Amino acid sequence: MEGHDGGVFKRLTWFGIGAAAGASGVVWAQQKVRRQLDALGPDHIVVTAGNHARKVTRQVGRTVTGAVNEGRSAMREREDELTARRDGRQGTVRDHRPQAARPTRPARW
Repeated sequence: MEGHDGGVFKRLTWFGIGAAAGASGVVWAQQKVRRQLDALGPDHIVVTAGNHARKVTRQVGRTVTGAVNEGRSAMREREDELTARRDGRQGTVRDHRPQAARPTRPARW
């Protein structure tokens, strides 16, 4: 009967190890599920939507700024052409006006 005592302790040891592993697995799974639920919660969605809105606003702002700069440049050129025509100067506006860096054309939407 001495052989049975060693087997019982061995079984109890492995049972304890299995129970501890199972309990820690359950705790780990609960934490993982909580994190996923928090990520899908309204607070996280609001933050994500806000970040996306800021990104889109910046892109639209750059496009609008580019369009305004291009419009102002065209306005100045046309104004110079009309002034030159009124004053009787010959040549184009580009002959009389120093070349400034032209704004780049905005990307299409």
